[in-house]
Amino acid sequence: MTNTNKGLFSLYISLFTLILFFNGCEDPGNVGSGFVNEPTIKIDTLYLDDITAESFEAFSGNISVFNIGLYSDQVFGDVKATGLVKPNLYTNASNIDGNNFTLNLEVQLDSAIVYGDTTSQASFTLYEINSLWRGNSQFVNSPVSYDESQSIGSFVVGDEKRFSVELSDYWRDKYASYINNENDNVDSLYRYEFFGLAIVPDNSANKISAVDVGNSNFTLVDAEDDTVNLGMSSQGYFLERTNSNIGDPSITPVYSTLEQMMRINLPMQELEQDYKGANLLSVDLVVYEADQELSNSLPANHVRPSVNALTVNLRAESDEVYDYQITGPDFFAPKNSDSPYYEANITPYINNLFFGGESTTEILVGLRSGSGVLRSTLLHNQSASQELRPKLIITSTVNE
Repeated sequence: MTNTNKGLFSLYISLFTLILFFNGCEDPGNVGSGFVNEPTIKIDTLYLDDITAESFEAFSGNISVFNIGLYSDQVFGDVKATGLVKPNLYTNASNIDGNNFTLNLEVQLDSAIVYGDTTSQASFTLYEINSLWRGNSQFVNSPVSYDESQSIGSFVVGDEKRFSVELSDYWRDKYASYINNENDNVDSLYRYEFFGLAIVPDNSANKISAVDVGNSNFTLVDAEDDTVNLGMSSQGYFLERTNSNIGDPSITPVYSTLEQMMRINLPMQELEQDYKGANLLSVDLVVYEADQELSNSLPANHVRPSVNALTVNLRAESDEVYDYQITGPDFFAPKNSDSPYYEANITPYINNLFFGGESTTEILVGLRSGSGVLRSTLLHNQSASQELRPKLIITSTVNE
């Protein structure tokens, strides 16, 4: 049942001063003016009780960032991100003498994004993927198998942000067999037989880094030291999360991977009964962050990527993941600079519910994941103390 405290949590502000100001600006020769049905601003607080958590699976392939690394988060659990990369097939074989070239993976990390221990090093090993996957259809929770019997290459992430990894002769020779193949169906063979590499964090890793796809690529260096940028035909990652430790039932975690979002079902009976005939100035959705739980769970030198805004989406009838991740949200809820809460002005949506063609009363609050950066936060739900519960702040005018 939605709790509406209109007596205790309503604020009335007379517009007398504002009207008096404008009245004073009128021609003093006008007579007979007065105040009739002086409007008053009324501010109500409507607490939201019908709140649940919903889970989805975000796309994690062929987006602008993919994640690599391993981090044990005291709140959000043990998180392992395995990168997936596949080079384009080089089609100008006449420039290559057999397999007389080196094949490299160039990795550029986003210097502004670190999740975990900023002082630690993280080592990675490259392994050959042994199953078909496609970047355009890769999901964050869909693992891709790889062969750990031999290393294709390795590198260590410390303070450096760019790495050039020379790949093994075995993998170079396998790649060369395709670029030197003169069959008409070589593109199809390459697509369905050559699967690329997994970038796997070693167990000692204690941070997750974001790979800048636009500045990462494969390169082929021939016998004349000429470098060919191969680019990537597919890239992405998959995520494994275990041992999350939220504990408090009054807190809902939300993730940029859509592993969890907060679903709010609006109390339409109360809204229509009390506000459909009102002159609405604004309706603001306010959601509070559990900031103490977040900050107290980070050891020294450990960080999480910042969250500056939540997304607010109306319930989609189909293609929910695409709608919540790829397309723009219906509303943004920026974080307040002074207090740990997020606020979205949803007035157009409420008016459309009252007078337009909108029918859905469900909204989903989460984190936009279009870039691929791993972000997480904690939100207070309907079980929190009253001052921290999600709410609508409804501002309207009434005549007195």
